[in-house]
Amino acid sequence: MIQHMGRTLLRGRRVVILVTCFVLIAWADGPPGANHKKQQAPPIKLGTSGSNVKDINSSFCCVGTLGALLKKGTATYILSNNHVLARSNTAALGEAIMHRGYVDTIPGCSKNGTFNVANLSQFVSLKFGGTLNNTVDAAIAKTISGKVSSTGQILDIGTVSTATAIPALNMNVKKSGRTTGVTSGKITSVNVTVNVGGYGACGSGTNVAKFVGQFFVTPGSFSAGGDSGSLIVKTVSTGRPNPVGLLFAGSTSVTVGSPINAVLSALGATFVGVKPSTQEVANAMSEPIDPRIAAATDVKNRYDDALLKLPEVVGHGVGYSESGSGVAVIKLFMRKATREARQAAPSQIEGVPVEIEETGEIRVVPDCGSESNIKK
Repeated sequence: MIQHMGRTLLRGRRVVILVTCFVLIAWADGPPGANHKKQQAPPIKLGTSGSNVKDINSSFCCVGTLGALLKKGTATYILSNNHVLARSNTAALGEAIMHRGYVDTIPGCSKNGTFNVANLSQFVSLKFGGTLNNTVDAAIAKTISGKVSSTGQILDIGTVSTATAIPALNMNVKKSGRTTGVTSGKITSVNVTVNVGGYGACGSGTNVAKFVGQFFVTPGSFSAGGDSGSLIVKTVSTGRPNPVGLLFAGSTSVTVGSPINAVLSALGATFVGVKPSTQEVANAMSEPIDPRIAAATDVKNRYDDALLKLPEVVGHGVGYSESGSGVAVIKLFMRKATREARQAAPSQIEGVPVEIEETGEIRVVPDCGSESNIKK
């Protein structure tokens, strides 16, 4: 049985801008992420600026994040997104990946000072149309000898543990990305199904891909355009941080990550590193699954397509109530929580409460430049 009601969570865009401007005045060494855009000398640390050398045309150039270091056998690979390294399925294997990325060069959209660090070797094909299920937006590029830190050092994070963690509600996480540098956040929704737009034409394309089994991180400041490809790790007090997910999309209020174990499985790869310490294994251990969250997930999944067809809905997931009551709820993510959309949304499904969260449109998050000096 489905009943109707709705509530809206609004972000004050003007407030966010004013706060950001205030913080800018206080930055002594440049804005967060400034060192992540700079040209490094080889071997480079990751969490840094990079582009596929062919991700440029007469109208724009693109940049994303070279996120982490993986291995298959004795070979090492840079991990990032399909839409960063493989140009949303359009790239050919072997295409060069350069550091830094096009948007960060001087002049912009040039190759001045850049060098190639890897060659595209594998990507998980994206399925567009909004009906076929995707689980990851991921690709790897085989490193060029001497160009990338052999230990997988990530700027401002260091090396990561080879013991991965499963995304969990209320888990504190951080990431190191090209645009916003190191930021911290919290996982607020899991088992997320979401329609992600913007594929093609540097994040402004019209292709939409449906993803299942994802997670959301808040606040909105956790990522921005150009942070695509960043590794999301668990925040720990002792030991190296555990990889949790691969960042690939977001909006003004949320960041979308794919669980890292799904990424590794799809690519047939593992993290570069040594045997994890006892502490790192303990850090990676999952909290017992809340049976209420498991039950809410089962209900949500049964109504997957019906929920996505509701007005303004871009996705749905499960989490705990915004009221702070600890009640497990199904979350409906809306582009805009209009009066009509709220009225069309259920207040509960099979006894599980439904809450509405206005996220805006969810899109892939590369960063793009448009300069008069682009080589045609």
